[in-house]
Amino acid sequence: MPKSPIPSPFHRGERDIQARKGVRDRIEDIGQRFIRDHLPDEHRQFYGQLPILPIGSVDKSGRPWASVLVGRPGFVQSPDPKTLAIAARPIFGDPLNEHIAPGAAIGILGIEYHTRRRNRLTGKLTGIDDDGIWLRVDQTFGNCPQYIQTREFEFKSDPASVVDPRPVRRLNRLDEHATEIIAHADHFFIATYFSEGNGAASFGADVSHRGGKIGFVRVDDDKTLTFPDFTGNYHFNTLGNILLNPRAGLLFIDFDKGDLLFLTCSAEIIWDSEERRAFDGAEQLVRFRIDEGFLVENGMPIQWKFLEYSPSLEQTGTWQEVAETIAARQEGNIYRNYKVVRIEPESEIITSFYLQPEDSDHIPCHRAGQFLPIEIKFPGSDEPIRRTYTISNAPNGSYYRLSIKREPPARPNLPPGVSSNYFHDVVKEGTTIRAMSPRGKFSLDESSIRPVVLLSGGVGITPLLSMMEQLFNESQGCGCKRNVWFIHAARDRKLQAFADYVRKLEREWPCLNVHIRYSHPSPDDVEGEHYDSTGHVDVDLLKSLLPFDDYEFYMCGPIPFMESLYQGLKDLNVAADERIHYEFFGAGSTLLKEQPGVSVGLTEELSDRPPVRVRFAKSKSEAVWEPSKGTLLDLAEAEGLRPAYSCRSGICQTCATRVLSGDVDYLEPPMAAPPTGEALICCSYPQAMDADDSEIVLNL
Repeated sequence: MPKSPIPSPFHRGERDIQARKGVRDRIEDIGQRFIRDHLPDEHRQFYGQLPILPIGSVDKSGRPWASVLVGRPGFVQSPDPKTLAIAARPIFGDPLNEHIAPGAAIGILGIEYHTRRRNRLTGKLTGIDDDGIWLRVDQTFGNCPQYIQTREFEFKSDPASVVDPRPVRRLNRLDEHATEIIAHADHFFIATYFSEGNGAASFGADVSHRGGKIGFVRVDDDKTLTFPDFTGNYHFNTLGNILLNPRAGLLFIDFDKGDLLFLTCSAEIIWDSEERRAFDGAEQLVRFRIDEGFLVENGMPIQWKFLEYSPSLEQTGTWQEVAETIAARQEGNIYRNYKVVRIEPESEIITSFYLQPEDSDHIPCHRAGQFLPIEIKFPGSDEPIRRTYTISNAPNGSYYRLSIKREPPARPNLPPGVSSNYFHDVVKEGTTIRAMSPRGKFSLDESSIRPVVLLSGGVGITPLLSMMEQLFNESQGCGCKRNVWFIHAARDRKLQAFADYVRKLEREWPCLNVHIRYSHPSPDDVEGEHYDSTGHVDVDLLKSLLPFDDYEFYMCGPIPFMESLYQGLKDLNVAADERIHYEFFGAGSTLLKEQPGVSVGLTEELSDRPPVRVRFAKSKSEAVWEPSKGTLLDLAEAEGLRPAYSCRSGICQTCATRVLSGDVDYLEPPMAAPPTGEALICCSYPQAMDADDSEIVLNL
């Protein structure tokens, strides 16, 4: 007889979100191997070390609550792999006191702040008396240490005293005290619940930890909270429960005063919004509407000492940065002053310039792979020169590193390379550079957990180095789970940038596999030490290096380099639109997915288009567009306006302009789509809505 299928450790809500994020099959495999129905000895010992135990439960009305049990280390014991014995009773005023009973579904989070270790557990209460409670284990698994701030603890009072009466306030909206606790929180605990009543191990109550920079939970009003949900372990236990049962319990702890804020709420997942896109690191937002709450004063008998923030927070933003980013988008393209604080040569022709803002201590965190539009006042030119340079470091909220190749001059009047030569010959530490916010669609897919292949040639290393650093940082937070291949083409060691740094990362990071190929190694270049093989990076090399798997390919370099690899990967049946990501350097490049051909001008292609009135709101001028006038950028320049631009081919987004009324079309889809409500005027033209009265209004 055929074997019965192994039941999934995930319920349908969790599976639906895993599928939505493109990680379903891989996470199912991980879940089958690492989600257990018992506690391994290591985890049994771990629970015995803890002074607190966050717990998720459900009241008689089906509302989840997040609570916490407290005791001296050893108050939690595991007499056998299927049992937890907890020698503690709920804190006075904790809603858990009202609905704790044998048979209740319970979620447990073992969390050790000073080591950032944690373990998730779900089960059923099997017994309760004056000495404590007993729990039968249904599911348990180790949880990654991301976003946990380290703290040390000491008891300031006897933990047995938590049952003694103390001030408790019942809330149906946030008062000043509750708002203050939330505003100063760098983490909270969230309880959720879902069950279809058939006893499956994947059903039940759950409790989890969410961390961020202070203020990451925003108080929208006295009944509403919103927080950014960052990348986690891709199980989606919390979100999967909310998807099917949109309720949640929240617990905020004031670690200075020992006050506890318990809330039960309705919950809404915001998969996409302007705020979500502007919040660095946020995969989605979650909004809570408060139903009821309790504020217990001085309920925590432990004194906590803060040590340090989680390094994972370096890739996350703040609500203030979100507001600034959205405001900047609404106002158009705004340049800020940045100071060059450090200069480092990376090869004979590439130098790195480190930029920090002059007007504040923080910068918007870019996405790994994005670029920075810059503006230079070049001596002898009336107009500033605008260029874009890729940010070569991982997001950190502190500085941008631009690694710029010196380009040889070609002609005397504003030649190609004038900007790069300006950086190399004129820019010093202390020089001011004007730059917009980072942009670009070529960026690391942070939701994917597939192995990654980074392919670069020459200075094309810069966006891929940023991605490699980000992947390295993520591996430090969640363990080595994602294999990365970095394959780079250079002429020789003198021209290879970041040679020592890449090898250093390879030594420190077991998941990283590096292969450097030189096309013309010098006599001093030693194969096996400075480089790994001779020739060009091609598909035959990839076939010899990569084990069979489902990879995400990212590539950047000279056009012939990418055309060859792109076509070769397609011939190997790699899904071009889903698995091959790329960026060109330089203006005027066509999409690799398109067949090469002769570009057709707007006049010939759009000869049947009617005229459209174009109003420029800021300058209070207007003009009539027709195909002979070219793009909207051409039209604006003909009217004496000076919009920002760089590539004139829909790649860099420097020309992104707010469309106040009307809409645009593109002769060819831009390589990087602009933000909602904006248009890339360098490659677009007005959309005719009504031949008799067509108009478009631009914020220029």
